[in-house]
Amino acid sequence: MFSVNIDITDQMKGFSKFAKQDDVNHAMDEIILICRKTMMPPRTVLYQIAEAANESNQIVDYQMACKIQELLDEQRNEIQRKSEMIEDSVNDAIFGLKELAKSGNPAMIKNYIKAVRLDLEQIESVL
Repeated sequence: MFSVNIDITDQMKGFSKFAKQDDVNHAMDEIILICRKTMMPPRTVLYQIAEAANESNQIVDYQMACKIQELLDEQRNEIQRKSEMIEDSVNDAIFGLKELAKSGNPAMIKNYIKAVRLDLEQIESVL
């Protein structure tokens, strides 16, 4: 098994500095640098920072790590919501196109075309 020592002291100092300033954007930049150096995902890095900060009673670092974690969760939930909305619209559009192919009635064709256009507009609004 390999053992690797990676020095992230400067990045942790930067994170602590920005946590004290309540500067989420720059604190996230430091997290990204740590992730690149350690090859660990952001959630793992944040969890470890929060755990270490909690054990050493560094409340500001702990709060910042939790705040960034919450922002990541919100972003993930927003992406999931948009993904579901797009998926529903695509399924509706596919259904409309299948029905359109079956129909010979011009009025129904017109209605299905309108419905498919609305589905495509809804997908576009999410993007």
